Amino acid sequence: MLAFSAFFVLLLGSVSETHSLSLHERDGIIPCESISAPEVSGAEVISISAEEKLNASSISLVGTSIETIYGLDICQVNVSLTHPEVGDKVTIEVWLPLKHWNHRFQAAGGGGWMAGYPATWTLGDPVRKGYVAASTDGGALAPDGVLGPKTFSSPGVIDVGLFTDFASRALHEMAVVSKAVAGEYYGSPVKYSYWNGCSTGGRQGYMMAQKYPDDFDGIMANAPALYWPTFMLSLNWAHFLMNSEKTYPDPCVYAAFQKASIKACDGLDGVIDGIIADPRSCLFEPHSLIGLEVECNGKQMIVSSKDADIIARIRQGPRSPTGLQLWDGYDYGIDYQGIAPTITRDGATGNVPETMADNWVQYFLKKDPNFDFSTIVTLEQLTELFAIAHSEWGGIIGTDNPDLSAFRDKGGKLLSWHGTADNRIMINNTIRYRTQVEGIMGGSSLVNDFYRLFFPPGVSHCGGGYGPTPYNAFDALVAWVEQGKKPETILGAFMDEQGHNVTREICPWPLVSRYNGVGDPKRAKSYSCANSYGPPATL
Repeated sequence: MLAFSAFFVLLLGSVSETHSLSLHERDGIIPCESISAPEVSGAEVISISAEEKLNASSISLVGTSIETIYGLDICQVNVSLTHPEVGDKVTIEVWLPLKHWNHRFQAAGGGGWMAGYPATWTLGDPVRKGYVAASTDGGALAPDGVLGPKTFSSPGVIDVGLFTDFASRALHEMAVVSKAVAGEYYGSPVKYSYWNGCSTGGRQGYMMAQKYPDDFDGIMANAPALYWPTFMLSLNWAHFLMNSEKTYPDPCVYAAFQKASIKACDGLDGVIDGIIADPRSCLFEPHSLIGLEVECNGKQMIVSSKDADIIARIRQGPRSPTGLQLWDGYDYGIDYQGIAPTITRDGATGNVPETMADNWVQYFLKKDPNFDFSTIVTLEQLTELFAIAHSEWGGIIGTDNPDLSAFRDKGGKLLSWHGTADNRIMINNTIRYRTQVEGIMGGSSLVNDFYRLFFPPGVSHCGGGYGPTPYNAFDALVAWVEQGKKPETILGAFMDEQGHNVTREICPWPLVSRYNGVGDPKRAKSYSCANSYGPPATL
């Protein structure tokens, strides 16, 4: 998931004030500093501060890229509240554009263990487009992006109240506070409210649709970390495999498997373009590479049978000693080094656990921050962890309720995309949920009336990779909510290895984007939505 990085901290933007605007120059009907503390059911407001900021600049995280945004004129509001029975402190930051408010509100999701990124990472982009925008620290369960002493209310006892803030409550209260603040400042209510998040932010969006269906009219929730307790544990499957087998494939060997799997399954959609468009049909056999010589940094390496076993079992996913499928595996075509990077330290080759998964086991399953996941070396031990993960924590953060009828009935729209080459959250995680929703809500056609899911091929976690990353998805959501225009496709684009700009129309699940058989295969107009790829088209 989009993890906390010190790199971003160094890039946090500045906010400067040069002068103040008179009331008649602003959309607001009261001075920014006059905004009063909102009422929040079940919580008490500890403090509120509001200040006008002019010509503000910030570094904003837009998708997976970093962009500097200048010339923002905002009313910056910070609200801190507590739940007396918990003794927590949740901070919500709201930015209100001083001019040209579009009567919309957009909540920004978080990433990793962070309920929300710092405002300067995410709020600049929506504010410059006229949105009121907000972020929350969710009680700061992990202030530095990793869990710590704050996670426990006492030694070995999880602070369930604070965890509930992170999982859902603080997100709902962000919506309540932001709408109240906007209504008072502008003298009119928010007309449309939106959620925008990926990874943890994607999970949060689904949680809002499930638990607080009245908070948002439109939710964009990408690469969602659904089924959190078991999914989180599965992040360490590759690490477990390598430690238990004492096999640590070199990064160049990993790259060889990725390249070979793409080559083997590239043409399943009828187009040779360096992308696996249909990964679930990919029958690549990792053991076919045994004995292959791989040149790496001036050295020759030979792919071993153990290397191939690791790749095959990563695809297979976690299984119990009796062969019971514990959770999903990853489809072929992903960047394996991103799952469980092989490292060399003090001359020894090894592997380190995935940080978030390691935290999950240490704090929530073992209740011991010093627990070493590397001591889990048998399938019996791993299976035991899977057995307790959901039973203990699914009720708080599972985010797996398929009944979206309340969200549907109030007119809500959910748009979600998930890259097929995601090496953080496996796409079957998302497909499982969608299938369960269809199972209780009338099938694919009826569900598509309010919930559309897209799988851009070759795209990695929240963007990037080697395929068409969506770039108009949020605009498509707004048009769906406000104009009733169902997104029949979303547009994706990327630059291929030859330096060509490639565009693609990405179709909603369960349809696929099939090449028409004529036209430039690098152009979106050469594709149409179909029930299947059918026979390979002739180029």
